[in-house]
Amino acid sequence: MNKTKTPLIIAIIGAFITMAMIISVVNNNSSKKDKSSSSSKTKTSFDDPAEALEHCLKNISVSEASKIQGTVDYSDNSSANLPNIETKYPLTVTGNGDVDIEIFSTSEKAGKNNNGWLNEIAEEFNKQNNRLENGKSISVSVRSIPSGASSDYISNRVYVPQAYTPSNELFGSLASEQGAKLKMEVPSLVSNTAGIAISRSASSAISSKYGSVSYESIVDAVVNGELQIGYTYPYTSATGLNFLINALQHFDGNNILSDTAVSKFQQLQKSIPFVCYTTDQMVNAMQNGTLQAGVVEYQAYVNSPVLKGGYEFVPFGYKHSNPLYSVGELSKDQQDALKAFIDYAMGSEPQKLAKEYGFDPPAFDYNSANISGSDIISAQRLWKQEKDSGTPTIALFIADVSGSMAGDPLSRLKTSLIEASKNIKPDNYVGLISYSDDVTVNLPIANFDLEQRSYFAGAVDNMQSGGGTATYDALLVGINMINEYKKTVPNAKTMIFVLSDGMCNRGVDYNTSASIVSHFGIPIYTIGYNEEIDSLKDLSSINEAVYIDADSDDVVYELAALFNAQM
Repeated sequence: MNKTKTPLIIAIIGAFITMAMIISVVNNNSSKKDKSSSSSKTKTSFDDPAEALEHCLKNISVSEASKIQGTVDYSDNSSANLPNIETKYPLTVTGNGDVDIEIFSTSEKAGKNNNGWLNEIAEEFNKQNNRLENGKSISVSVRSIPSGASSDYISNRVYVPQAYTPSNELFGSLASEQGAKLKMEVPSLVSNTAGIAISRSASSAISSKYGSVSYESIVDAVVNGELQIGYTYPYTSATGLNFLINALQHFDGNNILSDTAVSKFQQLQKSIPFVCYTTDQMVNAMQNGTLQAGVVEYQAYVNSPVLKGGYEFVPFGYKHSNPLYSVGELSKDQQDALKAFIDYAMGSEPQKLAKEYGFDPPAFDYNSANISGSDIISAQRLWKQEKDSGTPTIALFIADVSGSMAGDPLSRLKTSLIEASKNIKPDNYVGLISYSDDVTVNLPIANFDLEQRSYFAGAVDNMQSGGGTATYDALLVGINMINEYKKTVPNAKTMIFVLSDGMCNRGVDYNTSASIVSHFGIPIYTIGYNEEIDSLKDLSSINEAVYIDADSDDVVYELAALFNAQM
């Protein structure tokens, strides 16, 4: 062997040995990390989700708490539970004139991009530095807020602006009936139309059977079980309220509360999988094939490539004329300032911009039948009472009581559950479990009568925080509880509400849980405290439910609306 090569060979061999030792150490550490990780997260490899559920349940520690009765509070705190308007619905335009007019507006006018018409013209108006005859400068501020929420703030005198522009006159009439002092200043700021976006295949089928595709033929198809449609929550959505009123008028044009109207409405609801809490929930369900049609405004339809590309638009009902009302007793300066802004908004350039943004629907023979505010309120109450069409709901609440929930988060969770549960009808079935490291059944599922409400209040009040966050352990226990209870009420709808403030850090992993959730088809509504949690959002999206970011101010209001919509 050449002696000059010997040191080189030895060096190469040494390098290989050193590399092998490093790899060994790295692999050993990696193995330790994997074992450490696997001790806190459990993964399964079952192809059958039902088998996976059964396997997981064997490794989950579950205890049952003693039932304790609490005080049932029937007081109506709806106005007190309205969220802080500055944090929930911040101004989209802030005026700084000596005389400033604040306008409550819906999001299709006070949103972003093509939904920002009112914001843009308000900003332009403010730049002009207009003044009254007495020299005072004038401006407008805009607050984006749903029609129904606006009505709640104004009617309960929690927060009163100088002007209000809902999507249609229905919410104006409703607010006036509830005590708001409104004066219509202009019947239409911009023109819009409520409609139904229906898939082309469903439209073709209705046309073949009914001769034409109209609101009436679509509703009849739903009543006959031939079409599944979604509509939005009629307590806050102007389009959803429009759909409800027109359906009842279609069933009985002389009396929307007659036995005939109620009977037909019950049949209608049987073919509606769920009332959509948000428009996004409805559109997602349409895209996923769960719904063949959904209610939407024309301006939103033409600005959505998804809807305009795959669905036909069928107009219906009362015109969404976007009236503008003054609110309360305005001073002379405020009246003049508001008139100046209206004159500007109705001018050629602002109206041209409105048409560019989609506020120019095709001609349609709108519903012009008079309907009183009291009849609108009665229609909403009928909807609440009959929306489940005699089908009960089995609902399970899953509350995170891990250490991070200590203090204010758990206190808010308790308050929100007690207050929001007032919106749950007594013919539903409700249970409660909590979790930290392990899972506790605080209240087995039972009919939500007065006794169960009392036990529910006691169970909520006695929850204590501490430990880790085994979210998916609790979720699988909840799915199993609902599956077992449904054997006694086979026709019931099912849903789960998960209330948590953080990521799962022990127990069953997300992917295993998601497969099981998808298999059993139970909608999982998730409420995230203190932060937006992507895993909770993903969980809700599996079976067409929704995620709520429950910040410190609006959780009670949001949950109450959600329970009212779904239970």
